[in-house]
Amino acid sequence: MTAHELKVLTLTSSTPNNEKDDEYSIPLCLDDLINVCKEYTKLGWQVQSQVENILEVGVEESIKSGVVQHVALSHIKSFLLSINKNPYFGDASSQADDCIKLIQRYEETNKININLFN
Repeated sequence: MTAHELKVLTLTSSTPNNEKDDEYSIPLCLDDLINVCKEYTKLGWQVQSQVENILEVGVEESIKSGVVQHVALSHIKSFLLSINKNPYFGDASSQADDCIKLIQRYEETNKININLFN
């Protein structure tokens, strides 16, 4: 089960209808979506797949397995910041913030290794 499916299941079973309606009536502007799409497109398909892998298995595991390259981390953080800076993205903004923090923690604990690659 994906995180999205779990969230929908949880909302359906435990949230009154008016709270669900409130969550999905966030005033998200089409410009915000277009900007995030542009940022995602700028990454290119190789870095896009690295972002997907980080979201699926986590930062450290993605790097240890060789799927995510150290040089891509700054681009990935930049993309996640574009999501994080918009509070109207709701849970996605919070998830992006969590992922940024995990990347930063990885970078701090592995400074020697990162400096060798840059």
